[in-house]
Order: sequence, then structure tokens, then C-alpha cells
Amino acid sequence: MNLKKFKISFFEILLIKWQTRSLGSHIDRLIFLLPILICIGENNLEKTLKNARKIVFSNIKSKRLANLVFKRILYKANKYSENKEYFTEAKQKACDMIVQNIQIFSIVLDVLDGSETELARITLVIKKAYEEEFSMSSETKRLLEYQEKRYYNDYGIIK
Repeated sequence: MNLKKFKISFFEILLIKWQTRSLGSHIDRLIFLLPILICIGENNLEKTLKNARKIVFSNIKSKRLANLVFKRILYKANKYSENKEYFTEAKQKACDMIVQNIQIFSIVLDVLDGSETELARITLVIKKAYEEEFSMSSETKRLLEYQEKRYYNDYGIIK
């Protein structure tokens, strides 16, 4: 299976974008994230597309709108597969978005289910970025431990 067969005309994509423009921030995140994940799981494209479709249809009640959103996602995935530089830039933004809101990582797990090597690779990248973003220096850790110890000793919660 190949993403190139999912061609959409220019006017059709304009119509789809207009019809799916205001579905909410959650759907906007899906429209941004799912094409990137589809391109990442391109080695197991059929399973990845099936998982992405299931996520779209479970988040949008209207089947007509869900089909439009899925077409838009496929269009973006096709654009990413044609332009690797654009894909790399979008992939970095997606990793940053996941690090800032780690609950979104469940979408990554669901879409890349069945693509073990890609899932392991993206998990490692996100884990490293998450640890860098939210790590504390040794001095800060020492101060925090001291404050916790004082708090628990003063209020007798843990002895």
C-alpha cells in the first residue's frame, strides 16, 4: 500500500478544509498529529491507517465529518511523504507538543500499535525530550527534598 494513491484535487481539499475548520482544538491536534504518525508507521501502512481511522471515527460522532477529517489527514500524510524536510519539521513540532501534554502519547501508542520498531524509536525520542524538559538540577532536587522533609516533620504526616 502506498500513500501516493490518496490524491485529492485542489478544490476538494479547499472544500474539506472549509468544512472541517472549526471542530475544536482536540480535532485540530488529531489533524496535526495523525498524518505524522501515519508517515512514521509507513512500513506497516495498512495497520497504521486502520488505527488512525478508528481514532478519528471514535472522536467524531458524525460519519460524514469523520470521513472528511480522515481525507484531510490522508492529504497531509501524502504531503509529508513527498517533502521529507517538511515532515522532519512537523515531526519535531509533534514531539514538542507531546512532551508538553503527555496524555497525547496515548494516540501515538494507539496509531503505531503493530509497528513495534517505529513505536520504540518514537518512544525513545519523546522520553528523552520529556526528561530533558522536566529534569531538575541536583541543587534544586536537594532543596526540594529538604523542603519535603521539613514539611513532613513539622506536620507529622510521615515520621
